Amino acid sequence: MNESPKKEFPIFWGCALAVLVVYLVFKFAAPVISMWIVGRTRPLPLPRTLMFIYTALALLGVGLFVTTSERKMDAFMAPVITFIGGGQGGIIAIIRMAVLVAFPLLIGWVTFSKAAPAVQYLTSIRVQHPTLPGKFEKLENPFRNPDDARLKKFAEEKGLGNMELAKVKEVFAEQVLAEGRGLFQINCRPCHGSRANSNGPMAWGFRLRPADFTDPGTIPTVVEPYVFWRINEGAFGLPAESTPWDSAMPSWRGEIPEENMWKIILADYDIAGVTPRMPEKHHE
Repeated sequence: MNESPKKEFPIFWGCALAVLVVYLVFKFAAPVISMWIVGRTRPLPLPRTLMFIYTALALLGVGLFVTTSERKMDAFMAPVITFIGGGQGGIIAIIRMAVLVAFPLLIGWVTFSKAAPAVQYLTSIRVQHPTLPGKFEKLENPFRNPDDARLKKFAEEKGLGNMELAKVKEVFAEQVLAEGRGLFQINCRPCHGSRANSNGPMAWGFRLRPADFTDPGTIPTVVEPYVFWRINEGAFGLPAESTPWDSAMPSWRGEIPEENMWKIILADYDIAGVTPRMPEKHHE
């Protein structure tokens, strides 16, 4: 008895499925895995540049696989030729007509968009640091210069007994800074780097690299409430003036408690080896 030939899965749909799986893995699975690795409560989406690179590599792999033999190439092109050639009925005929009409229109629209002269607006002055919103101006880092009440409460919680308040302040500063450094490595290192110099593992995927805190033109030029605002609100909280800002900074509001944000700010300056600008004193 002759055995019936084993039916193979169509190469065209297999290749299409492979590209789709790669896209879905890096679109949805990778952010969740990254969330588990860095200990966050929300997924960490991959930069669009990396998505483009991985998808392009998947398409390149499909192209190499298909062109390894004429048989594979013919099998891959068969459904495409059949679809374009026509002869189908029902819903397939409608889809074919829609594709044949939409494709040249899409090519024409893309070509026109690239070739048509664009309206040129007057160039506005580019502001590196937008104005700090008023509701953040009077904030102070509670861990930079803790008051006596906070120090006494800390000494009581840690069982420091009759230790002098000056010594308690040193112990307090060391512990807060250590906590801030740990929080920085968990939440900020992927982009800003372990040394706060914008060399994190995810920094290479952005069109504009994250801020280099060791650069004297970044956080040393602003007061601590400004850094708190940027961490809290992220790119979405930037004003409309002088856009685009080209910032991929996420909003950490709701992700990190405010006290931990202030600890991270201490670590930002300490790791970068810089100091914050002191706020101006207003004379009445």
